[in-house]
Amino acid sequence: MDTSPNCAICNAPAYPECPCESERLQIAVKQAEQRAMESRLAEIRDWVISHARKHILNAFERLTSARKVAHSAYLASLPFYSIYMQYSGHPPLHPAALAQLQAQISEAHAELKRGIDADWRASVLRYPEVLDYFYSLVDLRLPNERSPNVAEPPFAAAGYADKGYERSGLGKEVRKKSRRDREGSAQPERSGRSKREDHMYTVVGRSRAPPTVPTPPIQPGYGYPPGPYYGY
Repeated sequence: MDTSPNCAICNAPAYPECPCESERLQIAVKQAEQRAMESRLAEIRDWVISHARKHILNAFERLTSARKVAHSAYLASLPFYSIYMQYSGHPPLHPAALAQLQAQISEAHAELKRGIDADWRASVLRYPEVLDYFYSLVDLRLPNERSPNVAEPPFAAAGYADKGYERSGLGKEVRKKSRRDREGSAQPERSGRSKREDHMYTVVGRSRAPPTVPTPPIQPGYGYPPGPYYGY
């Protein structure tokens, strides 16, 4: 006699193997992961993004600061630049000298802008590396196999009570039928009891039921900085 249980989903014979249970298990695993890990993953993600963005912005600031210092030093080295600044861009210079100075200043500003764009691009393109680094700092550990929470989970301590069976309705029908049978067989003995005694008997009888199985514990972005980066 084959005592292997049929498929719990479609009631097909165990052999050949039915894919229903495997498919439903994958769905259940994904749902359990979402319930247990969604809030933790959101917390980790926010932490990683915050620290990665801070590092990228600091690196960009260092690059642009050095570039702006070099830019200011170059402008200061240009002939007549101090006079140009003293007269707010309208110095008493020969038109040819003034035109040459203005062209040099304009080219220096354009070069600074190109350099800042290059610095920003170089900084943003480091996000994958920086994100990997900060994610590597997150410590996720599995519990010890000898831990009482692993060896004796609540549902094991309660004797693996079949909640699914009770919720299916079949268990209720069987219990109702059994109760009716017991009441029918015990009726002659209880005929002399009062309604109050019957009520007390029912309450006491219910209090002797197996304890309720506790539910297993369920453990419980950003505006981007100005620039061309829109996230990964």
